[in-house]
Amino acid sequence: MKTVVIYFSKTKNTKTIAGVIAKTLQTKAIPLNLITKKGRGTEEEREKEKKFFSRALAVGKKADFIVIGTPTSFQKAHSKITRFTRDVEAKNVALFCTYYNKVGTTLTDLETMLKNRNINVVGSLEIGNLKSGQFKELDKPTQNKYIKRATEFINRCESNLK
Repeated sequence: MKTVVIYFSKTKNTKTIAGVIAKTLQTKAIPLNLITKKGRGTEEEREKEKKFFSRALAVGKKADFIVIGTPTSFQKAHSKITRFTRDVEAKNVALFCTYYNKVGTTLTDLETMLKNRNINVVGSLEIGNLKSGQFKELDKPTQNKYIKRATEFINRCESNLK
């Protein structure tokens, strides 16, 4: 079965969880953005991100199972993930988000979008109380708690695949 993890990350928290999930699934984690740029970035950076987006859609088209990760942005999924979710072609999708304070409708909006297109949503996970870029600064027991949650989540999702 072809599996891929596709994520958007601003502060590396989502990237870290995407990496844990990809390792568990023995697959790649594909970013939709350059984490190091500031603001809208340069024209060159924006062009590179367009290529990331196109590549992610192409890889997703060939996958049986896609895991989509996003940070929250004003209690919603990041706009690039919303656009990716709207355009992706997939059989099975799992969703996760990272957030600091309030998750809002981040995952329910994405789930509704996918289900309206008859895409099987096999699970969703909210990873909260993470400040900007905080994951790397957490003590090992707390990091391990988040890693365990992500690993258990993806194992449950695999049992729901069609």
